[in-house]
Amino acid sequence: MNNLLKMAKGSLVGLGSILPGISGSMVATILNIYQDLITALNQFTKHPIKAILSVWQYIVGVALGYLIGFLFIKLLFENFPIPFTLLFIGFILGSIPSVTKETKDKKKTWHHIVTLILAMVFMVLFLFVQEASASASDWTYYLAIFVIGFITAASLITPGLSAATLLMALGYFHLLIGLVDDVAVAIVTLNFSGIASSIPMLLILALGVLVGMIVMGKLMYQILMHYRLHFYMAVLGIILISPFNILFELQSSTENNVFQTHWINWVIGGILLLAGFTLTYILSTKDHIKEVSHD
Repeated sequence: MNNLLKMAKGSLVGLGSILPGISGSMVATILNIYQDLITALNQFTKHPIKAILSVWQYIVGVALGYLIGFLFIKLLFENFPIPFTLLFIGFILGSIPSVTKETKDKKKTWHHIVTLILAMVFMVLFLFVQEASASASDWTYYLAIFVIGFITAASLITPGLSAATLLMALGYFHLLIGLVDDVAVAIVTLNFSGIASSIPMLLILALGVLVGMIVMGKLMYQILMHYRLHFYMAVLGIILISPFNILFELQSSTENNVFQTHWINWVIGGILLLAGFTLTYILSTKDHIKEVSHD
């Protein structure tokens, strides 16, 4: 049962990694598994097998989250944008009690408050990043695939950094979607030549993810060890502003005014928001491990 719970948490991290405006690492922090993942990443270069075994359930869950996300999220967002968006806002709001628990009863100074404010300002400024257009050909295509892998890994490690949003800004988001679609079609149609031609790209993508996770993992491990309270104050600021970011990006990504949609969509969305809040609250408070503060 405990393994299934960890897989469920990992799948939510995977989903969060590919949703615009949402960070996989933020979801991991919300669900109280961020420390486990960072510790495993920090140990990977010295004890790779031991590190993987310590978090294998989360890894399986993340992979499932990616699979579910690429199969269904685009379809759901296109057909039910308001309810689906409010569901994920519920996921985020349900994390507030868990995060505030990490900052409660700890002495705070002005620089902790500044950290919270700067995190909120960063999220607001991120809204003004516009999607660029990137062309990929010859060796630049493979470089782009490596960059996609690195950015995806960084989003899993850095709270508040949305891989989908950043890839849109750099012009690589559609490149990733196209790559995944090509591989999925080749597998479903048993097109072995198509699968074989995709292997080099998948290996480069995996290399980018591996390098990104090792580099960013070691950096975030040091931050958690020495600036833990700053970290959670920044996460709190990100969580507080994220619902506004998500609604803003929802409106900017659709042609019609989503706020003038039929009222039944908002009712369903409200119900899903409560469901998301409840689910996240339960997952983030269950089996919560109190860790020694290094502030």
